[in-house]
Amino acid sequence: MKKFKYRLEPLLKLKAYREKEEQKVHAAALQKVYSQENSLVNINSDRTNNQKSLRNVQSGKLNLSLLSSYSRYFVKLKKDEFIGREMLQVFKKDTEEKRLKLLEATKQRKIYDKLKEKHHEKYTHELEQLIQKEQDEIAVQITRQKKDSCS
Repeated sequence: MKKFKYRLEPLLKLKAYREKEEQKVHAAALQKVYSQENSLVNINSDRTNNQKSLRNVQSGKLNLSLLSSYSRYFVKLKKDEFIGREMLQVFKKDTEEKRLKLLEATKQRKIYDKLKEKHHEKYTHELEQLIQKEQDEIAVQITRQKKDSCS
């Protein structure tokens, strides 16, 4: 009997390729989320460091121009943080969409994997039946030969 060949193998390979591509896209989207979260952490850290610096500077006499520049910088940091949080929400939403696409691609590949497995089981079963038939035929022939030689 001929070797097992899955006729939908090219389609299975295509589904597996699509799944890998979706994994790459999802990974890139996740990287954006992590990068944005890191950026927000850096903004908060920068704010904390500048607040400490301002407290150290203020321990002496007041310098209005210095206070004004710190104030403008803190406003800028607050604006950057607000924009960063909005971007983070957009990135998270995008990542969720990419995750759903990845799940769908994985589901499609698994469908064809299961189908291949069922076809292989059917092939194996038919092969076992064919081998059993051949063995039965050989046994019948041997039995006939023994009968003929005894007669």
